[in-house]
Amino acid sequence: MSGPLREEAERLSRLLALVAREDEHLLAVRQRLLDDDCVVSVARAEALLADTSGIDRLESFGAKFARMQDTVVDKLIPTLLRVAGEGVLAAIDNLGRMERLGLVESADDWIEMRRLRNRLVHEYIEHPADLAQALGRACRFTYVMHDDWLRIRQYAAEHLHVDA
Repeated sequence: MSGPLREEAERLSRLLALVAREDEHLLAVRQRLLDDDCVVSVARAEALLADTSGIDRLESFGAKFARMQDTVVDKLIPTLLRVAGEGVLAAIDNLGRMERLGLVESADDWIEMRRLRNRLVHEYIEHPADLAQALGRACRFTYVMHDDWLRIRQYAAEHLHVDA
């Protein structure tokens, strides 16, 4: 690999390692917050909001949910596309390209995740019914992120010869 491409491949390797840690942390906080049960009733949301440790876990989940998406969409995907010799466009176009390559199940899911991340804690904290719905959706999206991450990591290793 030439200089700039080698540098991008090294950046991709660092980003793969970062997303591996972010995925591990997100799955762990999902377990602590929801016991991996994505059915969130209003009563369950109210109980989370009534308990300081519940609020802390909720805020941690929201931050890790947003962080992993940001890293994948804004950093990992553009770098992976550059190393693969693909053009890099706007995030929505990059997600569409990743879907066509079979590396993300659904670009629309990632777009919905980005909408949800901004509202998860800030807007719903006052409304337990809205929080319950958003938290359930976010929980289910963590499975999507995890599965897509595994496909991206496998592609990078097998086709680009880049490991974390």
